[in-house]
Amino acid sequence: MARITPECEARIKESANIVDLVGRYVQLRRSGYSWKACCPFHNEKTPSFHVNPARQSFHCFGCGVGGDSIKFLMMYENLDYPTALRRLADINGVPVIEEEDSPEIARKRKLRSAVVQMNELAAEYYHKLLCRGENAIKAREYLKSRDIDIRMAKAWQLGWAPPEFHELADLAHSRGFDDLILREAYLTGENSHGSYPVFRDRLMFPIRNVRGEVVGFSGRIMQPDSDPRKYVNTSETVAFHKGELLFGLHKATAAMAKANRTALICEGQLDVIACHERADLRYAVAGLGTAFTDEHASLLARYAQRAVLCYDGDNAGNAAAEKTYRKLAAAGISVYLAVLPAGEDPDSLTRTQGAQPLQQAVKDALPFLEQYISRELAACQDDAPSRAALVERMADLAAEIRSSVQRDIATADLATRLGIGLDRMREVVNRAVQEHKRRPVHELTEYRDDSPAGDREEDESTGEESVPVISPRKISMITVHPVLGAILNLMFSNVKAHHMLMERVEDLQEPIRYLPGGSLLQRVFELAPVSDTKPNIDAIAQKLPEGEALALRKVPIYDLSDQLMGNYVEEVCAQAITASLEAQLDLLRTRLRGDLSSEEYKDTIEKINILTAIANKK
Repeated sequence: MARITPECEARIKESANIVDLVGRYVQLRRSGYSWKACCPFHNEKTPSFHVNPARQSFHCFGCGVGGDSIKFLMMYENLDYPTALRRLADINGVPVIEEEDSPEIARKRKLRSAVVQMNELAAEYYHKLLCRGENAIKAREYLKSRDIDIRMAKAWQLGWAPPEFHELADLAHSRGFDDLILREAYLTGENSHGSYPVFRDRLMFPIRNVRGEVVGFSGRIMQPDSDPRKYVNTSETVAFHKGELLFGLHKATAAMAKANRTALICEGQLDVIACHERADLRYAVAGLGTAFTDEHASLLARYAQRAVLCYDGDNAGNAAAEKTYRKLAAAGISVYLAVLPAGEDPDSLTRTQGAQPLQQAVKDALPFLEQYISRELAACQDDAPSRAALVERMADLAAEIRSSVQRDIATADLATRLGIGLDRMREVVNRAVQEHKRRPVHELTEYRDDSPAGDREEDESTGEESVPVISPRKISMITVHPVLGAILNLMFSNVKAHHMLMERVEDLQEPIRYLPGGSLLQRVFELAPVSDTKPNIDAIAQKLPEGEALALRKVPIYDLSDQLMGNYVEEVCAQAITASLEAQLDLLRTRLRGDLSSEEYKDTIEKINILTAIANKK
């Protein structure tokens, strides 16, 4: 985005009347020399939000926010400063003057401006045809069959592209646009027979960027057998880049801010419209008939910290949801999954059952990995190879999470659900993270890391990040919590202690899941059956992964007498349970610092209170 000149920036700010601007979004009432309303940035019943025309500023005495017109737009529409400045210029009709660039860049900017203007003209033309055209009866009947009324059609400027093109071409020529601009906007194409219309007898969805400019179109067939291509999208132009655009984003940014920076992601345009207009879920967006891209995720991350996927529940929808999760998680967005009834999507569900089921499904959305593993566990065969494969799959998904804190929380939850030690799960996840980092250059966009710059290798000649060098493999000894080390010491030092600890296996499952070294203790329990002799530490170590074997061989072995052995075992088990409670509390407290809904926050507080009460009784 080219930089606006300082003089133009000053004119844009001078053009603002903050009362008029805020009044576009909030119902103001005069109060002496100022205006007031209930604050749009926090819930309140008594108005404490004041707009001062003399100072051209706003201030809320309830939550403390305040600023000028630009700040209001940035907060209300969830925009960055340059976009808010251009938005204010659009509202007040101030021509945007940008700093001079090279002749080539200036030419492209002029071409882009002409393409956008042509698209705006075409959108208006298509919309008028849909609303009043004599030949658009079938299009109107199709919308009626999909429960899209005239209000919804106007809200989204839906249109109809006729089979013939000469009327739009004549209109374009009368407004000063030549055939070149029609081709550059991808409204016409060229073949051996000459020019032809790209969109013919299709329901037209104008595609707008976040500023609201019409940068292209998506045309949908209305008769299933009329064309094998269900949708035709504008091809790449100077204004249209499909992989960087989200349908509905220009309407959704303000709602995302009000919904605690949450986005609802659907599969298609009709689903987005259904969410906005029927279910009042106005933070919904969708891609344009293509897989969710890194660019989509980066764009969405400017406006949302949390995303709820609302995809079809069939196999194709599940596969698409997994791919989208990977992109969003790598961009630092917390991903949740809304489960819809079988065979339903937001459009069909709201048409047949109304808004409430969709609203409830979005409200009840759970973290993506939690939903995913529940489905996988239900389908997983109860044998070791299947379980091991599931552990690897879940670790690969958890490794996509950019935030190390959120990744560790997810890892702990997966360990609990998969019934394996937390340390073991961490080991598998960390290995997956390293594998992601070592992907070939053409796959690197699939993974983004938030580790400190010092942890990444940099090409000194270019200053650009390069593929990490794979050094010779080192064997890392796993960490073992001191209390688990004491348990291992007892197991290998005394036959009676070994027998008593084997009887306490069920009591020790919580420490195994939440304390470092739990995976090692679990494996020792599995590999050391009760016998008349102490287990052989070397024989067991040979059956363990190298990192666990190293840790086991570090366990000190003593000849302990049977006297007071019962007290030793009871004491060390009690210490292990207390330590696991503290570990769980630490994880829950860490979760509180994440992006939680009010229900999730309440649930986490309740769990903390329960565990604290249990810990206090110990």
